[in-house]
Amino acid sequence: LARGCPIPSPPMNLVEKLVQRAVVRTGGTSAAVKAGDFVAVRPSHVLTHDNTAPVIQKFQTIGAKEIKDPKQPVFVLDHNVQDKSEKNLQKYAMIEDFANSYGIDFYPAGRGIGHQVMVEEGYAFPGQFVVGSDSHSNMYGGIGCLGTPVVRTDAAAIWATEQTWWQVPPVAKVRLEGELKPGVTGKDVIITLCGLFNSDQVLNHAVEFVGEGVASLSVDERLTIANMTTEWGALSGVFPIDSVCQDWLKKREAKLNRKGTHPRINSKSIDMLLSDIPEADAGATYTKQMVLDLGKVQPHVSGPNHVKVMQSIREIEAKQVAVQKAYLVSCVNSRAQDIAIAAELVRGQKVAQ
Repeated sequence: LARGCPIPSPPMNLVEKLVQRAVVRTGGTSAAVKAGDFVAVRPSHVLTHDNTAPVIQKFQTIGAKEIKDPKQPVFVLDHNVQDKSEKNLQKYAMIEDFANSYGIDFYPAGRGIGHQVMVEEGYAFPGQFVVGSDSHSNMYGGIGCLGTPVVRTDAAAIWATEQTWWQVPPVAKVRLEGELKPGVTGKDVIITLCGLFNSDQVLNHAVEFVGEGVASLSVDERLTIANMTTEWGALSGVFPIDSVCQDWLKKREAKLNRKGTHPRINSKSIDMLLSDIPEADAGATYTKQMVLDLGKVQPHVSGPNHVKVMQSIREIEAKQVAVQKAYLVSCVNSRAQDIAIAAELVRGQKVAQ
């Protein structure tokens, strides 16, 4: 290289680029972030839910006196909302009082599932790095936001300092080909991935979803798949910020800004994103690669007892497996599209005796 010429950065995958955007300092490493690096990052936001109470205790235990950036934490009460006992209501009131005292955004019990609130209200935004004190924070990857879980002590430390350390995980590439057949959903995709690649192939990895099949998946389906990369063993699961994601974001912006400018999802934030969309470089490094033909995915259920075991609906029907209870509204797929499908299936039917 000629003297004075900058040394070109090595190709980076999407996960590495999203981490690089959040880096506070690299501890002497090169400007390019790569798998294995230990970095200090400033997450755009940190979610806590009912576990906000023990995080408050840890925050006080470490001697912190102030929340460094009150707009960084987000409190959403969503786990134990059916518990109307005096003890639980007192805990909820204490969390709300703490939020009010620092000016932290607070969503009470009944407002919705925390991860969905994070996405719908723009706390998890494409191109950002966002954490939550919950294992399913991976879900934010469905809109191209690197979401990953942190433990309660780390959440408290982020409140106090705005930042935390993270080791960039190895990144696995999952190529999706083809399109889903009618009646097959995003949940079937991630159950199939968990069942097919069931030897810890992505344990403690970040997963990037690529391929022409991605464009056929709605944002709802992507959120479901990203959410359950947790059960697959991954630390995050990220989809590209493609036209499907961008269109969803623009529709969300139109809805949220009818009566004024939304603080996070607005024309300015979207224009900034579109001016510099993070994408994986050609020749980026991945520790492993897997391929799934969406056209061959069938409706499946996990188990018994573990997601590494899967059974097709046809197998379940042939065995005439009795179902005592069915639960719909978990954080993985309880969006309007999912509820509409369930409603259509039971419309005009009766519960079997």
